[in-house]
Amino acid sequence: MGWRFRKSFNPLPGVRLNFSPRGISTSVGAGPLRFYVGSQGAAVTARMPGTGISYRQPIHLPNSQTPQTPPSDVAQPHVIPPSPPTGAEIHSASTATLTTEGLEPVKELLTKAQDERRRLRPELQAAQEEAARLKNKCQRWSNGRFFRRLFKARFLQLGEMTTEAAYKQTELEEQERLSRLATEFDLPESLRDRFGRLCDAVAALAGSQRIWDTISSVATDRSRERTAASQSVQRQPVGVSLGSCDLIQSSIKVPCLMNANGGELFLYPAFLLYFVSQQSFALVDIREVQLNYNPMSFIEEESVPSDAEVIGHTWKKANKDGSPDRRFANNYQIPILKYGDVRLSSRSGLNEAYMISNERLAHAFEVAFANFQSALPSATV
Repeated sequence: MGWRFRKSFNPLPGVRLNFSPRGISTSVGAGPLRFYVGSQGAAVTARMPGTGISYRQPIHLPNSQTPQTPPSDVAQPHVIPPSPPTGAEIHSASTATLTTEGLEPVKELLTKAQDERRRLRPELQAAQEEAARLKNKCQRWSNGRFFRRLFKARFLQLGEMTTEAAYKQTELEEQERLSRLATEFDLPESLRDRFGRLCDAVAALAGSQRIWDTISSVATDRSRERTAASQSVQRQPVGVSLGSCDLIQSSIKVPCLMNANGGELFLYPAFLLYFVSQQSFALVDIREVQLNYNPMSFIEEESVPSDAEVIGHTWKKANKDGSPDRRFANNYQIPILKYGDVRLSSRSGLNEAYMISNERLAHAFEVAFANFQSALPSATV
Protein backbone atom coordinates (compact mmCIF):
# COMPACT_ATOMS: atom_id res chain seq x y z
CA MET A 1 0.00 0.00 0.00
CA GLY A 2 1.47 3.37 -1.00
CA TRP A 3 1.05 6.13 1.57
CA ARG A 4 1.96 9.79 1.09
CA PHE A 5 0.87 12.15 3.84
CA ARG A 6 3.13 15.11 3.12
CA LYS A 7 3.55 15.67 -0.60
CA SER A 8 5.56 18.89 -0.22
CA PHE A 9 8.50 17.12 1.39
CA ASN A 10 11.80 17.00 -0.51
CA PRO A 11 14.78 15.20 1.07
CA LEU A 12 17.89 17.34 1.30
CA PRO A 13 20.94 16.53 -0.82
CA GLY A 14 23.92 15.09 0.98
CA VAL A 15 27.25 16.73 1.68
CA ARG A 16 30.52 14.98 0.96
CA LEU A 17 33.82 16.28 2.30
CA ASN A 18 36.88 14.92 0.49
CA PHE A 19 40.45 15.05 1.78
CA SER A 20 43.31 14.99 -0.72
CA PRO A 21 46.79 16.51 -1.15
CA ARG A 22 45.10 19.39 -3.00
CA GLY A 23 43.08 20.33 0.05
CA ILE A 24 39.67 19.73 1.56
CA SER A 25 36.80 19.94 -0.93
CA THR A 26 33.09 20.04 -0.24
CA SER A 27 30.51 18.77 -2.71
CA VAL A 28 26.82 19.40 -2.14
CA GLY A 29 24.10 17.67 -4.13
CA ALA A 30 22.99 14.39 -5.55
CA GLY A 31 22.76 12.91 -9.03
CA PRO A 32 24.19 14.67 -12.08
CA LEU A 33 24.26 18.19 -10.61
CA ARG A 34 26.57 19.06 -7.74
CA PHE A 35 27.92 22.18 -6.07
CA TYR A 36 31.62 22.04 -5.21
CA VAL A 37 33.84 24.16 -2.97
CA GLY A 38 37.54 23.39 -2.85
CA SER A 39 41.02 24.84 -2.92
CA GLN A 40 40.53 26.12 -6.48
CA GLY A 41 37.30 27.95 -5.73
CA ALA A 42 33.63 27.16 -6.23
CA ALA A 43 31.99 25.55 -9.24
CA VAL A 44 28.87 23.80 -10.45
CA THR A 45 29.49 20.46 -12.12
CA ALA A 46 27.04 18.64 -14.37
CA ARG A 47 27.33 15.22 -16.00
CA MET A 48 25.24 13.14 -18.36
CA PRO A 49 24.85 9.68 -16.82
CA GLY A 50 26.08 6.87 -19.06
CA THR A 51 27.91 9.13 -21.51
CA GLY A 52 31.07 10.07 -19.65
CA ILE A 53 30.41 13.72 -20.64
CA SER A 54 30.76 16.27 -17.86
CA TYR A 55 30.77 20.06 -17.57
CA ARG A 56 32.33 22.32 -14.96
CA GLN A 57 31.44 26.00 -14.58
CA PRO A 58 33.50 28.05 -12.09
CA ILE A 59 31.45 30.48 -10.04
CA HIS A 60 32.39 33.26 -7.65
CA LEU A 61 31.09 33.29 -4.13
CA PRO A 62 30.07 36.68 -2.70
CA ASN A 63 32.97 38.62 -1.19
CA SER A 64 35.46 36.04 -2.42
CA GLN A 65 38.80 36.85 -3.99
CA THR A 66 41.00 34.84 -6.29
CA PRO A 67 43.95 33.68 -4.16
CA GLN A 68 47.30 35.07 -5.18
CA THR A 69 50.16 32.61 -5.23
CA PRO A 70 53.10 34.18 -3.37
CA PRO A 71 56.62 33.99 -4.79
CA SER A 72 58.36 30.88 -3.56
CA ASP A 73 61.32 32.85 -2.15
CA VAL A 74 59.20 35.13 0.07
CA ALA A 75 58.32 33.87 3.53
CA GLN A 76 54.66 34.35 4.36
CA PRO A 77 53.73 35.56 7.85
CA HIS A 78 51.85 33.17 10.11
CA VAL A 79 48.98 35.13 11.65
CA ILE A 80 48.29 34.23 15.27
CA PRO A 81 45.13 35.64 16.86
CA PRO A 82 46.09 37.84 19.82
CA SER A 83 45.25 36.67 23.32
CA PRO A 84 42.25 38.40 24.87
CA PRO A 85 43.24 41.52 26.79
CA THR A 86 43.41 41.27 30.56
CA GLY A 87 40.02 41.98 32.06
CA ALA A 88 38.07 41.14 28.90
CA GLU A 89 35.43 38.47 28.82
CA ILE A 90 36.48 35.32 26.99
CA HIS A 91 33.86 34.45 24.38
CA SER A 92 33.60 33.86 20.66
CA ALA A 93 32.23 36.20 18.01
CA SER A 94 28.61 35.93 16.96
CA THR A 95 27.56 33.02 14.78
CA ALA A 96 26.66 35.50 12.03
CA THR A 97 30.34 36.28 11.41
CA LEU A 98 32.16 33.18 12.65
CA THR A 99 31.66 30.82 9.68
CA THR A 100 34.58 30.28 7.28
CA GLU A 101 33.61 31.65 3.85
CA GLY A 102 34.05 28.39 1.95
CA LEU A 103 31.67 26.59 4.32
CA GLU A 104 28.76 29.01 3.83
CA PRO A 105 26.97 26.65 1.35
CA VAL A 106 27.04 23.88 3.96
CA LYS A 107 25.68 26.25 6.60
CA GLU A 108 22.89 27.30 4.23
CA LEU A 109 21.90 23.65 3.78
CA LEU A 110 21.93 23.12 7.54
CA THR A 111 19.68 26.15 7.96
CA LYS A 112 17.32 24.78 5.32
CA ALA A 113 17.29 21.43 7.14
CA GLN A 114 16.33 23.14 10.39
CA ASP A 115 13.51 25.05 8.69
CA GLU A 116 12.17 21.80 7.25
CA ARG A 117 12.36 20.01 10.58
CA ARG A 118 10.65 22.91 12.34
CA ARG A 119 7.71 22.50 9.97
CA LEU A 120 7.74 18.71 10.39
CA ARG A 121 7.82 18.48 14.16
CA PRO A 122 4.27 19.73 14.95
CA GLU A 123 2.88 17.31 12.35
CA LEU A 124 5.00 14.48 13.71
CA GLN A 125 3.99 15.13 17.31
CA ALA A 126 0.29 15.24 16.36
CA ALA A 127 0.69 12.03 14.35
CA GLN A 128 2.42 10.26 17.25
CA GLU A 129 -0.31 11.29 19.68
CA GLU A 130 -3.10 10.23 17.28
CA ALA A 131 -1.43 6.88 16.54
CA ALA A 132 -1.04 6.19 20.26
CA ARG A 133 -4.68 7.15 20.96
CA LEU A 134 -6.07 4.91 18.22
CA LYS A 135 -3.78 2.04 19.17
CA ASN A 136 -4.97 2.14 22.79
CA LYS A 137 -8.60 2.38 21.72
CA CYS A 138 -8.23 -0.52 19.29
CA GLN A 139 -6.53 -2.56 22.01
CA ARG A 140 -9.42 -1.92 24.42
CA TRP A 141 -11.97 -2.99 21.82
CA SER A 142 -9.93 -6.11 21.04
CA ASN A 143 -9.95 -7.08 24.73
CA GLY A 144 -13.70 -6.49 25.08
CA ARG A 145 -15.92 -9.00 23.26
CA PHE A 146 -19.12 -6.98 23.62
CA PHE A 147 -18.17 -3.88 21.62
CA ARG A 148 -16.17 -5.91 19.10
CA ARG A 149 -19.17 -8.10 18.28
CA LEU A 150 -21.94 -5.51 18.60
CA PHE A 151 -20.15 -2.90 16.47
CA LYS A 152 -18.31 -5.19 14.09
CA ALA A 153 -18.18 -2.69 11.18
CA ARG A 154 -17.02 0.07 13.51
CA PHE A 155 -14.31 -2.20 14.90
CA LEU A 156 -13.02 -2.97 11.39
CA GLN A 157 -13.02 0.75 10.58
CA LEU A 158 -11.12 1.45 13.81
CA GLY A 159 -8.51 -1.10 12.80
CA GLU A 160 -8.06 0.57 9.42
CA MET A 161 -7.73 4.00 11.06
CA THR A 162 -5.15 2.61 13.49
CA THR A 163 -3.13 1.13 10.64
CA GLU A 164 -3.25 4.36 8.65
CA ALA A 165 -2.21 6.42 11.70
CA ALA A 166 0.75 4.09 12.29
CA TYR A 167 1.84 4.46 8.66
CA LYS A 168 1.53 8.23 8.90
CA GLN A 169 3.67 8.30 12.03
CA THR A 170 6.28 6.07 10.39
CA GLU A 171 6.46 8.20 7.26
CA LEU A 172 6.76 11.48 9.15
CA GLU A 173 9.50 9.98 11.34
CA GLU A 174 11.34 8.94 8.17
CA GLN A 175 10.90 12.42 6.69
CA GLU A 176 12.23 13.94 9.91
CA ARG A 177 15.28 11.68 9.63
CA LEU A 178 15.80 12.61 5.98
CA SER A 179 15.56 16.31 6.80
CA ARG A 180 18.87 16.05 8.64
CA LEU A 181 21.88 16.85 6.50
CA ALA A 182 23.61 13.57 5.69
CA THR A 183 27.35 14.24 5.79
CA GLU A 184 30.11 11.93 4.60
CA PHE A 185 33.80 12.37 5.41
CA ASP A 186 36.23 10.71 2.99
CA LEU A 187 39.24 10.29 5.25
CA PRO A 188 42.47 8.63 4.12
CA GLU A 189 43.57 5.81 6.39
CA SER A 190 46.32 7.84 8.09
CA LEU A 191 43.99 10.76 8.74
CA ARG A 192 41.26 8.44 10.01
CA ASP A 193 43.73 6.97 12.48
CA ARG A 194 44.80 10.37 13.77
CA PHE A 195 41.21 11.54 14.14
CA GLY A 196 40.49 8.34 16.05
CA ARG A 197 43.39 9.11 18.36
CA LEU A 198 41.99 12.61 18.89
CA CYS A 199 38.66 11.07 19.86
CA ASP A 200 40.46 8.70 22.25
CA ALA A 201 42.23 11.67 23.85
CA VAL A 202 38.90 13.45 24.37
CA ALA A 203 37.32 10.30 25.83
CA ALA A 204 40.20 10.16 28.32
CA LEU A 205 39.93 13.92 28.98
CA ALA A 206 36.28 13.42 29.92
CA GLY A 207 37.56 11.43 32.90
CA SER A 208 39.18 14.52 34.44
CA GLN A 209 37.62 15.24 37.78
CA ARG A 210 37.00 18.89 36.97
CA ILE A 211 36.77 20.83 33.69
CA TRP A 212 35.86 24.52 33.67
CA ASP A 213 35.02 26.98 30.94
CA THR A 214 37.02 30.14 31.70
CA ILE A 215 34.59 33.03 31.25
CA SER A 216 36.81 35.99 32.17
CA SER A 217 40.19 36.87 33.65
CA VAL A 218 40.80 40.15 35.49
CA ALA A 219 44.12 41.45 36.80
CA THR A 220 44.21 41.72 40.59
CA ASP A 221 45.56 44.55 42.71
CA ARG A 222 47.88 42.37 44.74
CA SER A 223 48.76 45.06 47.28
CA ARG A 224 45.18 46.10 47.98
CA GLU A 225 43.68 42.60 47.87
CA ARG A 226 46.62 41.05 49.76
CA THR A 227 46.79 38.08 47.39
CA ALA A 228 49.51 36.13 45.62
CA ALA A 229 47.29 35.65 42.56
CA SER A 230 48.00 37.87 39.55
CA GLN A 231 44.61 37.16 37.93
CA SER A 232 41.08 36.73 39.22
CA VAL A 233 39.38 34.09 37.08
CA GLN A 234 35.67 33.55 36.62
CA ARG A 235 34.91 29.98 35.56
CA GLN A 236 32.03 27.55 35.30
CA PRO A 237 32.08 23.72 35.38
CA VAL A 238 31.40 22.10 32.01
CA GLY A 239 31.94 18.69 30.45
CA VAL A 240 33.51 17.10 27.39
CA SER A 241 32.40 13.94 25.62
CA LEU A 242 32.14 12.11 22.33
CA GLY A 243 28.85 12.80 20.61
CA SER A 244 27.15 14.35 17.62
CA CYS A 245 25.11 17.43 16.89
CA ASP A 246 21.47 17.04 15.98
CA LEU A 247 22.07 19.27 12.95
CA ILE A 248 24.21 16.69 11.16
CA GLN A 249 23.44 13.08 10.35
CA SER A 250 26.75 11.23 10.44
CA SER A 251 27.93 7.80 11.48
CA ILE A 252 30.86 9.11 13.52
CA LYS A 253 31.03 10.39 17.08
CA VAL A 254 33.17 13.50 17.47
CA PRO A 255 34.75 15.47 20.34
CA CYS A 256 32.22 17.75 22.00
CA LEU A 257 33.16 20.55 24.41
CA MET A 258 30.41 22.28 26.36
CA ASN A 259 30.37 26.06 26.46
CA ALA A 260 29.28 28.07 29.49
CA ASN A 261 28.12 30.89 27.20
CA GLY A 262 25.30 28.71 25.96
CA GLY A 263 26.80 26.77 23.07
CA GLU A 264 28.81 23.67 22.32
CA LEU A 265 31.89 22.97 20.21
CA PHE A 266 31.88 19.88 17.96
CA LEU A 267 35.19 18.94 16.33
CA TYR A 268 34.32 17.26 13.04
CA PRO A 269 37.14 16.12 10.71
CA ALA A 270 36.74 19.10 8.33
CA PHE A 271 35.26 21.81 10.52
CA LEU A 272 34.47 22.94 14.03
CA LEU A 273 30.74 23.33 14.55
CA TYR A 274 29.96 26.11 17.02
CA PHE A 275 26.40 25.34 18.09
CA VAL A 276 24.37 27.82 20.15
CA SER A 277 20.86 26.85 19.03
CA GLN A 278 19.01 25.34 16.09
CA GLN A 279 18.98 28.76 14.44
CA SER A 280 22.37 30.05 15.63
CA PHE A 281 25.47 28.10 14.67
CA ALA A 282 28.69 28.51 12.71
CA LEU A 283 31.21 26.34 10.86
CA VAL A 284 34.93 27.05 11.15
CA ASP A 285 37.46 25.31 8.89
CA ILE A 286 39.36 22.94 11.19
CA ARG A 287 42.65 24.12 9.64
CA GLU A 288 41.97 27.65 10.88
CA VAL A 289 41.41 26.54 14.47
CA GLN A 290 44.36 27.14 16.75
CA LEU A 291 44.61 25.14 19.96
CA ASN A 292 47.09 26.64 22.43
CA TYR A 293 47.99 24.72 25.55
CA ASN A 294 49.93 25.80 28.64
CA PRO A 295 50.33 24.35 32.12
CA MET A 296 49.18 26.88 34.69
CA SER A 297 49.55 27.46 38.43
CA PHE A 298 46.22 28.11 40.09
CA ILE A 299 45.44 29.07 43.68
CA GLU A 300 42.48 26.80 44.40
CA GLU A 301 40.06 28.07 47.05
CA GLU A 302 37.40 25.47 46.25
CA SER A 303 37.66 21.71 46.75
CA VAL A 304 40.90 20.20 45.45
CA PRO A 305 40.41 17.73 42.55
CA SER A 306 42.06 14.41 43.33
CA ASP A 307 43.72 14.22 39.90
CA ALA A 308 45.39 17.65 40.17
CA GLU A 309 49.06 18.03 41.16
CA VAL A 310 49.74 20.19 44.24
CA ILE A 311 52.85 22.26 43.48
CA GLY A 312 52.86 24.59 46.49
CA HIS A 313 50.91 26.63 49.01
CA THR A 314 50.17 30.28 49.68
CA TRP A 315 48.13 32.25 52.19
CA LYS A 316 44.60 33.59 51.93
CA LYS A 317 46.05 37.00 52.77
CA ALA A 318 49.65 37.27 51.66
CA ASN A 319 52.36 39.93 51.48
CA LYS A 320 54.21 40.65 48.25
CA ASP A 321 57.01 38.26 49.26
CA GLY A 322 54.50 35.43 49.78
CA SER A 323 54.62 35.49 53.58
CA PRO A 324 51.34 35.52 55.56
CA ASP A 325 49.86 38.91 56.40
CA ARG A 326 49.86 38.88 60.22
CA ARG A 327 47.13 41.51 60.43
CA PHE A 328 44.54 38.83 59.68
CA ALA A 329 44.00 36.57 62.68
CA ASN A 330 42.19 33.78 60.83
CA ASN A 331 44.62 33.64 57.92
CA TYR A 332 45.04 30.15 56.41
CA GLN A 333 46.99 28.36 53.71
CA ILE A 334 45.64 27.63 50.25
CA PRO A 335 47.04 24.99 47.85
CA ILE A 336 48.55 25.94 44.49
CA LEU A 337 47.61 23.38 41.85
CA LYS A 338 48.95 22.60 38.40
CA TYR A 339 46.14 22.73 35.85
CA GLY A 340 46.02 22.58 32.07
CA ASP A 341 44.94 25.71 30.20
CA VAL A 342 43.47 25.00 26.73
CA ARG A 343 42.46 27.83 24.38
CA LEU A 344 40.71 27.52 21.02
CA SER A 345 40.82 30.47 18.64
CA SER A 346 40.54 31.42 14.97
CA ARG A 347 40.96 34.49 12.82
CA SER A 348 37.19 34.59 12.28
CA GLY A 349 36.56 35.15 16.00
CA LEU A 350 36.56 31.79 17.80
CA ASN A 351 37.75 32.41 21.35
CA GLU A 352 37.19 29.79 24.06
CA ALA A 353 39.29 28.84 27.09
CA TYR A 354 39.15 25.75 29.31
CA MET A 355 40.81 24.87 32.61
CA ILE A 356 41.48 21.15 33.16
CA SER A 357 42.26 19.62 36.54
CA ASN A 358 44.26 16.75 35.00
CA GLU A 359 47.13 18.59 33.32
CA ARG A 360 48.54 15.41 31.78
CA LEU A 361 45.30 14.59 29.96
CA ALA A 362 44.95 18.20 28.81
CA HIS A 363 48.41 18.04 27.28
CA ALA A 364 47.61 14.72 25.59
CA PHE A 365 44.52 16.34 24.04
CA GLU A 366 46.63 19.17 22.65
CA VAL A 367 49.18 16.72 21.19
CA ALA A 368 46.46 14.60 19.55
CA PHE A 369 44.83 17.68 18.02
CA ALA A 370 48.18 18.96 16.70
CA ASN A 371 48.97 15.56 15.18
CA PHE A 372 45.60 15.41 13.45
CA GLN A 373 45.80 18.98 12.21
CA SER A 374 49.33 18.51 10.85
CA ALA A 375 48.11 15.63 8.67
CA LEU A 376 45.34 17.69 7.05
CA PRO A 377 45.89 18.87 3.48
CA SER A 378 46.83 22.53 3.16
CA ALA A 379 44.21 25.15 2.44
CA THR A 380 45.68 26.09 -0.94
CA VAL A 381 47.26 24.22 -3.83
